[in-house]
Amino acid sequence: MKRLCEIGAESGAAIAAVLWFISARIRLSKRSVAKRGLASGIEDPRQVLLLVYQQSRWSAWAAIAAGSAALFALADGFF
Repeated sequence: MKRLCEIGAESGAAIAAVLWFISARIRLSKRSVAKRGLASGIEDPRQVLLLVYQQSRWSAWAAIAAGSAALFALADGFF
């Protein structure tokens, strides 16, 4: 049981790291109208909201994975 909790904690942390990387990659590497608009000061609200939505979706899944990793790490500490 202890080994299962260790594996769950480590895999959850790894999954969270990958998802946060994807989230940051969307924000940093996307050369879209929204990014050009933000850089120039001319903003298209729909494009900005779409960019924020895409990034926050990946961040939410990363937070869920990190939370499960923390729960497995707590359970591992009890065994």
